[in-house]
Amino acid sequence: MKTNKKLLIISFLLILIGMGGCENENEIYPDATIVKELPKINVIGNNTKSIVIQSQKELEAVFNKNELQQIEDLQQIDFSKYTLLLGYGSYSNEVSNMEHSFSKTRTTSYTYLLKVGGDATRPDVFRYGILVIKLPKSAEVIFKIEELHIEN
Repeated sequence: MKTNKKLLIISFLLILIGMGGCENENEIYPDATIVKELPKINVIGNNTKSIVIQSQKELEAVFNKNELQQIEDLQQIDFSKYTLLLGYGSYSNEVSNMEHSFSKTRTTSYTYLLKVGGDATRPDVFRYGILVIKLPKSAEVIFKIEELHIEN
């Protein structure tokens, strides 16, 4: 009887250790919280990908100093508190409406969805972005753009 209890307790402890051992206890995985939505950015920079920016150095790798001076929203970001999600996209019309959403899909996975709309029949290539609560270095962000359907 005592042996069965000991085996049961040991099994239970191993299960608990296994469940908790997959996560780094010191790492915090924040909820998907948008701190600030950036307007459409016409300055593209030297990178045509959607990227997660965790530091000023990473931001300066995308935009030179002259370009950064043109974009007020990218100046003075506190990267110790925030992460910049900087998207790159194109749309068949000139973008005049944008709706940002950000959601947590798994422990360290997030989705940034931008819905765009516009009327001018001129193709548009642009950058977009949001500031979010600091994400862990291991975070994976999927960037998506969909058409915004406005009902009249």
